[in-house]
Amino acid sequence: MKPLTFTLKKLAPSKVDCRRLTPDKLEGLSIKQILEITLNNTFKVIDLFDIIGEDFEQIVFRNSSPQLAYIGHEMSRGSITIEADCGDFLGANMRGGHIICHGNAGDRVGDQMRRGLILIDGNAGDYCGSRMLAGTIGVHGQVGNYTGFGMKRGTILLTKPTNLHATLQDCGAHNLPFLKLLLNAIKPLKSKFSALNSIRVQRYGGDIACSGTGEILVLQ
Repeated sequence: MKPLTFTLKKLAPSKVDCRRLTPDKLEGLSIKQILEITLNNTFKVIDLFDIIGEDFEQIVFRNSSPQLAYIGHEMSRGSITIEADCGDFLGANMRGGHIICHGNAGDRVGDQMRRGLILIDGNAGDYCGSRMLAGTIGVHGQVGNYTGFGMKRGTILLTKPTNLHATLQDCGAHNLPFLKLLLNAIKPLKSKFSALNSIRVQRYGGDIACSGTGEILVLQ
């Protein structure tokens, strides 16, 4: 079956809340019913997207833009692929499954994330992994300010050095064998992370301001 694909056909004058477009919330609906879903209490799906495909466990956003916010909100299974950029709160409150963004993501990626995997091939905005409870976020490009702010558990994997706020503690450089298992699990996915194989990282722990035991790993 072909993935259920939402192709953005025009830009809206404001942010578009896409939290209703996940495998969990679309289960059992027909294409006709999906087209009638209201977004932002203003637009219907039919106003903004063309839809093809029938596999509701694999969702694709094509021709996407930073206007599309809350993609993958509270999803607990399946996959979402974003072929270009997306907006704020990608994977917020996520419970499972995986999200791959081939472009850049906005602020608050994985906010209050509880489980699952988010991979971003481009950059992420401010507060990436904010209030994170569990799960894994990978950002191949740059991240903004306050990465891991208020995180309690979970892993944020970065490929580029960044300035972190004071309540994330530098734990030194380490070889982490478990990272090989994680990268092997990621390899089948179509992402820039599939080509990585280093297990040498600079590790940061926290956020100690909330007694957090999460980690930020910067690949060396």
